[in-house]
Amino acid sequence: MNHRITTRDIMVDDLDELFQGQKADCFYSDPPWGLGNLKYWRTINKQKGHNVDWVNFLKRIKYLYERHVNGPLFLETGLRFENDLIEVFGTPAARYQCLYGTGNRMLPNLLLCWGAVPSQSPEGMSGVDMVHTVLTSIPTVPQSVFDCCVGLGTTAKVCKKIGAVCFANELNPERAARTMKILDFEKI
Repeated sequence: MNHRITTRDIMVDDLDELFQGQKADCFYSDPPWGLGNLKYWRTINKQKGHNVDWVNFLKRIKYLYERHVNGPLFLETGLRFENDLIEVFGTPAARYQCLYGTGNRMLPNLLLCWGAVPSQSPEGMSGVDMVHTVLTSIPTVPQSVFDCCVGLGTTAKVCKKIGAVCFANELNPERAARTMKILDFEKI
């Protein structure tokens, strides 16, 4: 099975074409955090007039997860958005305080897990190390992973390393192009 990527707006596209009737084993994503980030990402993608409510955005992620994944859900978020995710997704099975950023600008963030708990704690980790730790220490290592906001490809890098198929979506075509260099993606 080939890695697949799209550059669609998850608020209006069900991404059915990306999956072609298949389902992913796992969902791992670090979507934009909060209304400010969500507006910023949509604005740089020339969607200024398309306002999106933050809670509806989270509900849409939940919808895509339920539609396209048979397995656990892992979401990274900022500390102040935890209650919003719990409101939409319910109480997580596990919560880890992790790091976000680079160099001296490492900020705390959260990884919330539903449906499976990794046997190795990603507490205090960031980036590829965190995603790798989670995906390789859950009860069943996934053969396929869905990331609806793949960005620059942290999830894709881990999929490559563990031999899993990556189903990816990224609103920004330039970021998607950079991510496509990580894996031999079939663009849908």
